[in-house]
Parts: sequence; structure tokens; C-alpha cells
Amino acid sequence: MKGQLNPELKVGDRVMCFHMEGETGVPPGTLGTVARITRDPFESENDSLINVKWDNGSSLALITSTDAWKLAPQEIQEHASGSPEYDFFSKNPEVFENFDYKFLKKFLQKVRDSGVINMFQSAPFLYSGKEWIDRYHGEHEEDNESFQEVLEMADEAKNKMIQGLLKYMESKNLDFEDMGRVNSLIHKFAMKINQLYVTFPLSNN
Repeated sequence: MKGQLNPELKVGDRVMCFHMEGETGVPPGTLGTVARITRDPFESENDSLINVKWDNGSSLALITSTDAWKLAPQEIQEHASGSPEYDFFSKNPEVFENFDYKFLKKFLQKVRDSGVINMFQSAPFLYSGKEWIDRYHGEHEEDNESFQEVLEMADEAKNKMIQGLLKYMESKNLDFEDMGRVNSLIHKFAMKINQLYVTFPLSNN
């Protein structure tokens, strides 16, 4: 997209996120409206916090010392909602606000590289852990380097899913002791994450 990177902003400007350091709640390409601009108390006098009301529901602030953005051209402002990828981001903010999608997509890439399963059926890999994956898919895969990397990452992927689910349930004041709901939700979010990975491969580059 053409235009100056990190232009000076004012309240009411429409912006597009290009990069947000250490955050997954506002993916690149997300549009938002500037709500407030204040000095960053943790950086130099020239650095600011730009509070943005993002279209995907997030309220994460842009930090001028680390993040990147551009003014959104009028044609993108008008037609972004027609993009399937943008619509997915807008309708599923809880995926990016609660889960480490950056790590989980790397894990799914290793699953794809291993070739041990159709990717449309790979959602359970996200939350099942090393032992389950090895038991049901590891036969004759000792020399499959990508599959061995899947096994190495599997328990961390499981932990990331559990951490994300706990964060989501805390935000909704849901009962952690209802194991039926817990199991249903973790499968639901695994399906959404896998759907995002499979449907929008260009986002994974």
C-alpha cells in the first residue's frame, strides 16, 4: 500500500496497522480510528501512545517507538469489509486477543510440512500434545524431520492453547470447572485457528 509510513496522526484519522510489536490482537491490515494521543510515559519525550478503536474490537494502542502504521486510503476504508480475510479478523477478535497465533501458525506449518494428515483435519494437533500425536500418527515417521519437529513443538502448542483459553474464559467470567464447556471451547478455537491458517495462506508468509 502506498503512502508514508508512520505519518503524524490526529484524533479521527483512519489508520491501517502494519506492525504491532509483541501483539497478536491487531494483525497487519487491521483498520481503526484514532481516539486519543498521549505521551508515552516509558519512552522519550518525542514518543507517543496512539489509542485506536480498531474495527476488530481491540483497543490496543500504537506505540510510536516500536509500531508501524499508515493512513488508510479512502478506497480501502470503503471496501475493506468486502475482503474475506478482513471479515474473518473482524468477526473473530478473540482469536488474536487471547491466543499466540504467531507461534501456532508456525506449528501448523510444520504439520503441513510433515504431510501426516490433511490440514483440514489438523485442528486436534493444536491441543492434543506430543504423546497423542506420536501415538496416532507417528508410526513409520522416525525419518520424517518435519514430523519430529511437530513432536518437539506439540506440548508447547497445547500449552499455548490452554493459556489462550484460560485468558478468554477469564474475560467472559466462565466457569473453569465445567469441563464439557472447556473441551468444547478449546476445540472451537482450534478449528478457528486452523481455518484461518488453511484459508488465508498468504497471511502465513
